Amino acid sequence: MDSVPVILVAGVKKEEREKMLRSEALRFLGLEEGAGEEDIKVAYREMSQILHPDKFNNNEKLKDRATEQFKQLNDARDTLLNGKSGSSQGSARSGATSRGAASASGASYSSREAILNARLNGITAARIGLVSYLDTEEDSRRNGVVFIALSLLCLLGGRRFPALLALGSTGLIYGIVKISNSQMTIRMLKEKLSELEVEKNACIRELEKL
Repeated sequence: MDSVPVILVAGVKKEEREKMLRSEALRFLGLEEGAGEEDIKVAYREMSQILHPDKFNNNEKLKDRATEQFKQLNDARDTLLNGKSGSSQGSARSGATSRGAASASGASYSSREAILNARLNGITAARIGLVSYLDTEEDSRRNGVVFIALSLLCLLGGRRFPALLALGSTGLIYGIVKISNSQMTIRMLKEKLSELEVEKNACIRELEKL
């Protein structure tokens, strides 16, 4: 997932910079322009449940990546809540007025639908990050295979050139460790992606019932 950038462009007015930052923050949270304060808070809660670093305590690399994404999530929330535009506030007030005029069942429906949609946005954002990391780890695993293949060639050549034996042995160990570590991470990432898929399908089914 992309971070919310700090845009420092010469000649760009402050209002334009704030608008661009807000646009990036909305995209990170999976929201559209006009989202109110409650929409922002709901999207943040849903995404924080998915991206919280504590969910990855058994894998330091995943935890570090989740920590960075969680920081970006907090930055996006702060950008929207501390610098939200008047139209956003108006949207929130308008939404509150509409809900006040709606029936109790209608208000409950709207609130539940918003929560489920925010959860789907969070799942989508989390999946993008995990898939990107999965691609990186699969590349790392392929590199490990290449190291092993080259190391085996060195070991074979060591019969004629003894100096290649040490190089081949070192490369072989490195390749095996690299594949082993990547394989463990890939398995964990696929498990997380499966969990997100189950959660996404559950949200979709619940939305269809509303």
